[in-house]
Amino acid sequence: MPNRQPNPAFTETVTAFDPQLPMTGFAGEDLGIPAGVTFTEDNKAVLSFRAPTANSVAVRLGHSEGPLHEMEKQANGVWTVTLAADRNNYTAIFFEVDGVYALNPMAPIGWSHAHPINILDFPNKEDDFYSLQDVPHGTVTRDYYFSKTCNCFKSCLVYAPPGYMRGKYENLPVLYLQHGYGENETSWVHLGKVNWIMDNLLAAGQATPCLIVMNNGMVQIPNADGSRTWDPQLIEGLLLDDCLPHIESHYRVATDKWQRAMAGLSMGSMQASVVTLSHPEVFGYAGIFSGFIKKLAGITKQPNSHLAILDDKPRLFESYKLFFRCIGDEDTYIRTYNNESALLKKKGLSPSEWPAHQEIIYPGGHDWNVWRPCVRDFLMRVFK
Repeated sequence: MPNRQPNPAFTETVTAFDPQLPMTGFAGEDLGIPAGVTFTEDNKAVLSFRAPTANSVAVRLGHSEGPLHEMEKQANGVWTVTLAADRNNYTAIFFEVDGVYALNPMAPIGWSHAHPINILDFPNKEDDFYSLQDVPHGTVTRDYYFSKTCNCFKSCLVYAPPGYMRGKYENLPVLYLQHGYGENETSWVHLGKVNWIMDNLLAAGQATPCLIVMNNGMVQIPNADGSRTWDPQLIEGLLLDDCLPHIESHYRVATDKWQRAMAGLSMGSMQASVVTLSHPEVFGYAGIFSGFIKKLAGITKQPNSHLAILDDKPRLFESYKLFFRCIGDEDTYIRTYNNESALLKKKGLSPSEWPAHQEIIYPGGHDWNVWRPCVRDFLMRVFK
């Protein structure tokens, strides 16, 4: 009989490594409450939600305004619906009980949209580049440091390649990797699977060993009245004045610009653009995924002073070895991306004119089905 167990890449979440089991009593008796997500032999997803007193339960895929799929009530008070996979493996799922959003404690949980959400990852053997494979594995640790920028403690996740903890490497390069709006420092590991992507690339000899440092780009500062304010522009000070010194004083890493890179997705791509273009003396590589070169209206303040270097070609060309831009062909921001591509071309900085500028358009939208290939392809190019 073939093994129908999905790879942990499709079941591991921020809350647990192993998949959710059906709920039982303390004595092991069956309570009739199944796991929130199971898969059929033909790889369809069976979604379940226990709500015996509800009048209706439905689920939306992708986002809270996505298509609505009505669920059917079973005799035991569990509502179910069976859904087939489309070309996307990963999707957020939003359950609605009597029209009200409800987190399903029996379904996989991640962090996105600025709150805990349920997630669904269809097992797909064709996309094994981010699966957990029988290769040497690195480590993911959580560091804590005090931020003078925010006047409070902050935390970051740090991926180190296989063997680093045993002293295998000295003076490793460092990639500072940022998530998107509404996510946090855990997203690249638990949703993006960047640690397993890097493990697999290193095992195949397709990437340069490096540390990957992931901070929360939804940077919060505490207020005297007990409230908290967030400002994504504070990532510049958080990285340069707080996190970077912490990493370079606690890890065996190189400290020159050609051994530092910054990349990010969506809001994080804007942060990567602002920080790297403002500080060519610090970073030699940039990754702009679903990417923005200009600041985002509504969550940042103008002007775009970091773009001044684009008008200084000699300095620009000598400052960066890689300026990697990518996006999905169905991304909601593809028009913005194309406008910025036109801006670069007008300045004589298209991929054919600027050696560091590389560009890939992937099939897909504004989600992890695109960002996983983005980071894979960036890791194969950076620190070369």
